[in-house]
Amino acid sequence: MLGCLLVARFPLACEVADHPDLAGRALAVAGVDGSVLAASAQAELSGVRPGQKLREAIGRCPVLSVLEERPARYRAWWEEVLRGLEPVAFTIEAATEGVAYVALDDLEIYYGSLESALRAVVASAPPELGPRLGAAPTRFSAMLAARRAAAGGTSVVGEKELAGFLTTQTTEALPVSVEMVRRLRLLGLETLAQLRALPRSKLAAQFGSEGARAWELAHGREPAPLRPEPRRTPLAERLQLESPLIGRQAILAAWEQTLSRLLRQPVTRGLAARQVELRAATETDGEWSRTVTFKEARSDLRHMWSALRPVIEEARFPGPLSELGVELRGLVMESGRQLHLSATRPRMQEQLEESLRELKARYGYCPIGRIVELEPWSRIPERRLALIDFDP
Repeated sequence: MLGCLLVARFPLACEVADHPDLAGRALAVAGVDGSVLAASAQAELSGVRPGQKLREAIGRCPVLSVLEERPARYRAWWEEVLRGLEPVAFTIEAATEGVAYVALDDLEIYYGSLESALRAVVASAPPELGPRLGAAPTRFSAMLAARRAAAGGTSVVGEKELAGFLTTQTTEALPVSVEMVRRLRLLGLETLAQLRALPRSKLAAQFGSEGARAWELAHGREPAPLRPEPRRTPLAERLQLESPLIGRQAILAAWEQTLSRLLRQPVTRGLAARQVELRAATETDGEWSRTVTFKEARSDLRHMWSALRPVIEEARFPGPLSELGVELRGLVMESGRQLHLSATRPRMQEQLEESLRELKARYGYCPIGRIVELEPWSRIPERRLALIDFDP
C-alpha cells in the first residue's frame, strides 16, 4: 500500500497560505512565459485552466486576480513539507513540488493501524497548505485517491475495490502528454474503462511506450518500487539585513560575506559543491532566486565568487533586498574533484624529456623503462615528476 501526499494547486496553495485574505477568490498564478500555472476552483468554474495563455484566461474570467509566480517561495514551502514528513515516514519519494509518495506498509506496523499512519502523515504537512492523503496499491491510484480526499483528509482505495475505482476515472487523469489525451478523445476513448477493454498491443502500436504505460496504469499495474532520495542536511546561510539594500556594490559585498560565512562552517570542510543557489527577499515578500552550476565542483571562496558575481551583477531584483541566502548543492568530497590536465600534461612531458637527456648524458644511454607516478599530478613538484625505472 502506497500513500500520496498531495497539495492541490501547489503554487496557488502557497500564495493563499501566505495571504489568507485571498481565499475564496478567482485567482491564477502566472508563469514567466505568460501562461497559467495554477487556478483556483472559482476561476476554473469560468473556464480558466493551467497552461492557458493569460490573455485567454482573463477573457474567460474578467474578475480574475493574477499573481506572479515566486519559485523560491514555493521551494521553501515544499522543503518545509519534506522536513515535516521525514521524521514520520521511512520511505519517501518526492515526485514534484506538491506530490510525495510514502510506503505505508511499514508505517502501519509502526503506528499500529493504517488509520493512525494516515493521520500521522497528513498531519506532518503545514495545515495552511490544505494537504490531502490518498492510499492505494499503486502511485497512480494513490494520486487519484488523494484528489478525491478533502483538504486535510484522507481517502483509501483497497486492493479489492481498485479495479472498480479505476474504471470510473477519465483518460484526462492519466499522467501522459496533452497530445495523447487529445488523440484519445478523438478516438472516443474518454474513460479508463474503455482503455481497459482494449488489447495492450493496440495502444502500444498507436501511442508507443506512452500507450503501453497508460494501459498498465488503467489495469492497476505499476511494478516499479518507490525511489527514495537520500536524505541530506542542507548547507545554507542566511543574512537578515537591518536596512534594505539597493546599491549593487553593497548587495555584492553582503552576498560575498554570506557565502564566506557559509564556507567557514566546520561542516563544509572537505566538501566541494557543484551548484550554488542564491536567494533574496524584499520587505514586501518579493522573491528572487538563481541556481548556478559549476563546470567542476568548487570549494574555495575565490573560485565560487568568480562565477556568482556576474550573475548578481546582471540580476533584476524585485525591489530593495532585506534578506539574502546561499545554499550549496551537489556536494562531493573535495578529493574527488576532477583536475584540469590539459595545461599540466605538456609541461610534464617537457620535464620528462629533460630528465631522460640528463640520464643519457650521465650514463651514455637511457633505455626506455617503466614510468612510475609518485603522486597525483597536482601535488608533484617540478623536479619530482616521476621515477624512470630501468636496468643500466
